[in-house]
Amino acid sequence: MASVNKDSKGWRIRFFDSEGVRKTIRIPGLTKIKAETIGRHIDELVVAKTTGQAMGRQTALWLSSIGLSIHDKLSRVGLVDARASAMLKDFMAEYPSDARTFEGRPAAANTLKKWKQAQAVLNKFFGNRSLRDISPDDAVKFRRWLDTTTLGENGKRTHISVAKMFFNVAKRRKLVEENPFEFQKASLVLNRSKDFFLTRANAMKIIDACPDNQWRLIVALWRFAGLRKMEIYQLRWEHILWDQGRMLLSIPKTKHHVGKESRFIPIGDILPWLEEEFRHAPEGAQRLITRYAVTNGNLSKPFVKIITAAGLTIWPKLIQNLRASCETDWLDARNPAHVVARWIGHSVKVQNDNYAQVDDHHFAQFNSSASAVQALEAVARKRELPELKDEEPSKISAVAQPVAQQTTEQGGKVRNRKRRNPEKPALLPTNSSGFLSVQKYQVPEAGVEPALDVTLTGF
Repeated sequence: MASVNKDSKGWRIRFFDSEGVRKTIRIPGLTKIKAETIGRHIDELVVAKTTGQAMGRQTALWLSSIGLSIHDKLSRVGLVDARASAMLKDFMAEYPSDARTFEGRPAAANTLKKWKQAQAVLNKFFGNRSLRDISPDDAVKFRRWLDTTTLGENGKRTHISVAKMFFNVAKRRKLVEENPFEFQKASLVLNRSKDFFLTRANAMKIIDACPDNQWRLIVALWRFAGLRKMEIYQLRWEHILWDQGRMLLSIPKTKHHVGKESRFIPIGDILPWLEEEFRHAPEGAQRLITRYAVTNGNLSKPFVKIITAAGLTIWPKLIQNLRASCETDWLDARNPAHVVARWIGHSVKVQNDNYAQVDDHHFAQFNSSASAVQALEAVARKRELPELKDEEPSKISAVAQPVAQQTTEQGGKVRNRKRRNPEKPALLPTNSSGFLSVQKYQVPEAGVEPALDVTLTGF
């Protein structure tokens, strides 16, 4: 029977093996109760080894749950077989070949591609080292090495994320005791520096430069229906619901999430190109896009040629920014954010963090309908200036500011306010959208301002 006693180095477990040889195991950090528990399991392991019988269920469960360090100590004294010492390169080759995620679901094609890219980078740095030999310090060195490459920050973090996943699987299989990448940062960082809004006018230039109706439909689907690059291959004619103004799209990227296998998309903005392709579709065609094979992802190269032919400059994130421009248009049209997010195929948070853009046209759009402009126009109309009586309202707004600057509203009355510098008239900016130069319509020094307080209603 195993004995448990303590010396200057801590608790030790002593026992006789199946051949009667006295052995000792030291496990640092144990309490007496835990050491005695391990001693009882060791007794049963010795009996199983001596008699050739199976160990008890409790000992078997304990053995499957212990860490690699204790298991190695037991194997060194001959009580159990040593665990497989997996090599990094071999292990990583095995995991993607299984084509299943950590949760056990089938991995998508893009996920497998990401794993293999990270696998190549890890092999380049570590070689075929044992998983057990890779320490947290090695993980830090790997991150520093990534910083010397041309990868962007999110590219580096993606490789760290995959490495962390590999070692989590190895830890679950008891091949390592800890994940050396556990404390490495792997969450992607927001980067809006590559945002680009493609206007509808420029999108039409690109469509006009397309070589055929298939490419015109592809560009329209990206820019005016918000499809992902490869989602165009999922569209089938049977899913175009003409009478309902929508189409049903299967989503390979999110099909493993419950309720996100497909989505409906409005077709109002792409009807001309849909109808054109429908007229030219070969008899019996099922897919809308038949020019390329479903596996062909190299659409950026021909698309660049089309953009260049249209006389435009190539922008960053070529296809994703088309999708973001479409989503921004839908939001500008005052569609609810949750509705737009459902059409596009992601959450409102992803929409705000990565897709919805702020462009110059938003400032022009706001200024053209600003409440201050409307109020100033009302003041000018109420004044009924003789010189501007027959002018258009847009020109009257140019006179409204210098008039309004001399008045404040108190209790429904407007009082005179002297201008500090009568020789310098106040002018509106001449280069803003919706604003006109007022140099032609400066307010005369006399003859316009009322001599008495005047009550202006509606201002």
